[in-house]
Amino acid sequence: MEPYQQNMHKNKFILLACIVLVIVGGASVAFAHYLDNIYHEVTLDDNGYVVQIQTMDKTVEELLDKYEIKLGPGDEISPGLEDPIEDGTQIIIDRAFKVTVEADGKVKEVYLTKGTVEDVLDKAHIVLGEKDFANYDLDRQAAPGDHIKITRVKEEILVEKEKIPYSIITKENNKLKKGVEKVVQEGKEGEKERKILIAYYDNIEVKREVVEEKISQEPQNRIIDKGTYVEPPKPKTVSRGSSTRSKTNNTTKSNTSGSKASSSKSSSKNSSGFKTFEATAYTHTGNRTKTGVWPKKGIIAVDPKVIPLYTKVYIEFPKGWTHLNGYYQAMDTGGAIKGKIIDVFLDDEATARKFGRRKVKIRY
Repeated sequence: MEPYQQNMHKNKFILLACIVLVIVGGASVAFAHYLDNIYHEVTLDDNGYVVQIQTMDKTVEELLDKYEIKLGPGDEISPGLEDPIEDGTQIIIDRAFKVTVEADGKVKEVYLTKGTVEDVLDKAHIVLGEKDFANYDLDRQAAPGDHIKITRVKEEILVEKEKIPYSIITKENNKLKKGVEKVVQEGKEGEKERKILIAYYDNIEVKREVVEEKISQEPQNRIIDKGTYVEPPKPKTVSRGSSTRSKTNNTTKSNTSGSKASSSKSSSKNSSGFKTFEATAYTHTGNRTKTGVWPKKGIIAVDPKVIPLYTKVYIEFPKGWTHLNGYYQAMDTGGAIKGKIIDVFLDDEATARKFGRRKVKIRY
């Protein structure tokens, strides 16, 4: 082949080779550009564990499915599962922790990534009453494994009423004959009112406190007038025809006879119907009597086989205690009161101790 033709053939080969290289180079650039368009570099932060990922996935959900990353109850993710993935996308997963809440006899599970005890109660839809409280402060940060206990507090006012016994007051009346008694005013029990605050924790009573106490009705004393009037003796008369000596003798005999008769009559009156008993004394015990009333002045405890209950008796006390003389009513009994023994109610403990055991006379 001639040199000229050889050169032309060589040049054509070089030109063809250049064309092939241009075509191949362009295809490489296009392919690289294509790859750049379908691959994205993203950052995944899973609760502080950070990785860089190159992916062809189009959405966040596809990426998680590809790497089998599961979301639990309460977990939060940004951006959302349906959001598209682009170059530079940052996917952040905040993992939730479990907290239990106990209230009204039920236990609830709450999942959250962060928040206070109050936030937990909001998520559990639990509302605290004015007096209710939790085992943690409401502004405390919740932590994994917390068990929050709610205590329901209920308060109510209980009104108690208590009878107040009336006293028996005896007054001397010199316009009434001795031995006669007259009721001037009937007695009437009073009433004491007590308000008690009761607190319940989860329907269990934990506290009882008296918050107010007052007398709603004052008792009315029973007033008795006791007669003290004694009629003066009638003057004795002497016959006109009698001598002075006769008058004297008659007067003497009359006086002697009269004295004996008066003495006999007085003795008969004082001893008639009276029986001798042994008496002791007692005071307030905090208990009602056998007949259901509160012990008070004018009440005695008896052996009902000797003196039936509700019997009204007249008692004469020995020297030094005669101020207690008067009418009493048998309204109580006692284990040590057997036979001819009575127990007299006295309003004062010191006086009751001082009284001891004494002989008294009783008429009934």
